Amino acid sequence: MSRKIRKRRMQVAEDAAPEARYRPKAGPGSVFVEEFVSARTGGEKRLRNVGEHPLTLAHARGKISDEQFAAGEEVRRLCELRGASGRDSTAMNVGGGGGLSMPFTQMQVDAIRRLDHFRARLKTRDWIIVEKFCGEGWSMAESVRAATACHPSGVLLRLQEALDELVAARRGGRVN
Repeated sequence: MSRKIRKRRMQVAEDAAPEARYRPKAGPGSVFVEEFVSARTGGEKRLRNVGEHPLTLAHARGKISDEQFAAGEEVRRLCELRGASGRDSTAMNVGGGGGLSMPFTQMQVDAIRRLDHFRARLKTRDWIIVEKFCGEGWSMAESVRAATACHPSGVLLRLQEALDELVAARRGGRVN
């Protein structure tokens, strides 16, 4: 690269707004967004990691609506409750072998029932997409590919269709 071109690029970079230069790139991992803590108090801001789950990242990028995000967050929360154990992680299991299992807690039973309610109201392929994307944190493409070999309308539209079905199931609408 010649010195003239390098000098021109440096001037363009210096003229650019400093906020735009240091914005995080969208992608999985640590992607932070600055937001207000409360609309009432005003000045307090915090950083929120939107890259910690594909659902929050898709919402932050504007790929899914607020209603779809809320429905997906409920499935995510229920899947996390379903997998959580009621046992303290610091409790030591001394001797005795490994055949003993802890019984389900009431929160786990309620989460399983609510997820079964959603599963019954959704089509099988839609449930696979929702469970993989929202519950297990798979990417959009992987979750759609797990349900269908290929979809003519594309990955994003297929994911939005499945989330719309979930929104209808949350409202209690009948899905045929």
